[in-house]
Amino acid sequence: MKIIRFFILISALFCVDLATAQLVQVKLKYGDVKPEDFAPAVYAVDSAANAVYIYDAGSSAFEGNNDGGFNVIYRKHARIRLINKNSFELATVEIHLYNETDFKEKIEDLDAATYNFENGKIVVTKVDKGSLFKDKSGNDAVTKFTFPNIKEGSIIEYDYKVSSPSFRYINPWYFQGDYPRIWSEYTVAIPEFFDFVILTRGYNPFVVDSAEVHNDVYHFLIPGYSATDRSTAASRYAKTIYHKWAMQNVPTLKEEGFTTTLRNHISKIDFQLSMIKWPDQPPKPILTDWYEAASDLMKDVDFGESLSKDNGWLNDDLKKIINAADENEVKAKKIYEYVRDNFSCTDSYARYLSQPIKKTMQLHKGNVADINMLLAAMLHNIGYEVHPVLLSTRWNGKTYPMYPILNQYNYVIIQAKAYGKSYLLDASTPNLGFNRLPQECYNGYARVIADNPELITLSADSLMEKKLTTVFIVNDSNVVTGSFATQLGNQESEGIRKKLLITKQEDFFKDIKKAYPADIEISNTEIDSLKIPEEPVAIKYDIKINFNDEDIVYFNPMLAEVTKDNPFKAADRLYPVEMPSCFDEIYIMNMQVPTGYKVEELPKSARVKLNEEEGMFEYIFGQNGDQIQFRCRTVVKKANFDPEDYQTLRDFFTYVVKKQAEQIVFKKL
Repeated sequence: MKIIRFFILISALFCVDLATAQLVQVKLKYGDVKPEDFAPAVYAVDSAANAVYIYDAGSSAFEGNNDGGFNVIYRKHARIRLINKNSFELATVEIHLYNETDFKEKIEDLDAATYNFENGKIVVTKVDKGSLFKDKSGNDAVTKFTFPNIKEGSIIEYDYKVSSPSFRYINPWYFQGDYPRIWSEYTVAIPEFFDFVILTRGYNPFVVDSAEVHNDVYHFLIPGYSATDRSTAASRYAKTIYHKWAMQNVPTLKEEGFTTTLRNHISKIDFQLSMIKWPDQPPKPILTDWYEAASDLMKDVDFGESLSKDNGWLNDDLKKIINAADENEVKAKKIYEYVRDNFSCTDSYARYLSQPIKKTMQLHKGNVADINMLLAAMLHNIGYEVHPVLLSTRWNGKTYPMYPILNQYNYVIIQAKAYGKSYLLDASTPNLGFNRLPQECYNGYARVIADNPELITLSADSLMEKKLTTVFIVNDSNVVTGSFATQLGNQESEGIRKKLLITKQEDFFKDIKKAYPADIEISNTEIDSLKIPEEPVAIKYDIKINFNDEDIVYFNPMLAEVTKDNPFKAADRLYPVEMPSCFDEIYIMNMQVPTGYKVEELPKSARVKLNEEEGMFEYIFGQNGDQIQFRCRTVVKKANFDPEDYQTLRDFFTYVVKKQAEQIVFKKL
């Protein structure tokens, strides 16, 4: 199922009707609240909702302004039912307006009121215009107000208009949010002078998706061909596309486990100016292609310009770092380790330099772009072909890779090439192995900023997290003892290394002990490869099991590695499952039957598949005399699952949890 859809709004379009359903479109007039609007105690869209948007409508349109340009006029009208007090946060509304010297948005025509149904009548309490609170937050001017006289069951409604003195920006629209919406619509009217790329996300279908063309009159100044040419006044008819989108009965988007960010899945629509077409002038592209964008970035002093300079001032330091290394990869690894281990990252989300790379070298700190660009300059000085790579982290959300919309990106890594080998490097993350990236970077696509700005795939589906655990249990002088050893995958190893930067090993193993029953002791604890980021971390310890001379003993062979709960708890899911990686976990136990006991019951062996080739689970037992052999393996070969596969995935893990809960029954002789 696709999450991202896009198209370019072409101003030459004459008349298109893309409605996907025949229905009576909702249109509510401000203030027209009726007694029946208070009747529902619950709403079909979500019977457990604390509040419901009965109506949520917006529009954006262009009009000429007094300066000879265009304003974009944005209107919003919302009517909300407050079902219980848990929704009273909605009674405070903040409207953010961009407020800089040469760009000030203005709010106009604000109306807001609370409606209550009392003694068979609707009581209206208007928001006093004098109670509006105005504040400033960064570049925003904030208008804030609170609805009076709210109660459980109240309806609140507001309507306002914002005028923006720029034709380059159209407000996005969210059809979905923290509360369900019975009707949500957005209408945008764009004159033929502008082309916009329209980008949509989400999984809820449009019940209205239509476009019509009208001829409207616009009064404006046509800019000159050059800075010395005078603008000329124009008053003319122009084709205007009136586009309308609407959704009905939109559920709340609730965050579930294995979600990168809800920003990837919320139903919304965005606009990006792609071209200006003034009358009698050649079209002016605004949204360039990646070739032009990459060229501009590499000339930008705050991005890649330093890589084109002679950075000979680095050479003395490089000689000390490389020392006697002569192999190309060894040199690169030494440089990488030097930067990784000696520089601290002050901002993990940045796409531009905060300072020159020479200053980063002096201060031994900088943001992720500062550190990785310094690494690139060092590798370039020893003969590597290096290129910055832009990406968006999982937390930041997916990108529209076709277009160079740079504000989508929040992270910079480095591609380094030499002698037929290519590496992706990030020196901003401590304890990260050479040619490895943080799990956060595996979010779909990344763009190499080079003469050939290739698109590279960084998908969690390409990561296989392998884990091997072995347990040996024997009888030792009438005491059941054993050894436990587990070798972790790359991501889990990285997590352990991060944890042990702030946690003592003694406390770490105390936490492990808590996962065991009280009658199991652990000792001789050990952690291997903790200081070798390229190697998997291995955890080892001895165990001692006390059966307390019980007549019947129930023993779970998975010990503390048992999967106790299904990670997929929701009955259904509206958006994809996004796990950090695929995984292959193997657990092997060899156990000697405790002295004085016999095996009364062994769990039955089983093998099941997940969607044929997408995963498997095996739970295999064998017994030979007093020796029990057990093997459990869980494999999932995909990290991302579409909503239609959710139930199958959930059922698979339900079976895993159920099977791993089964126990060996020992009976005293």
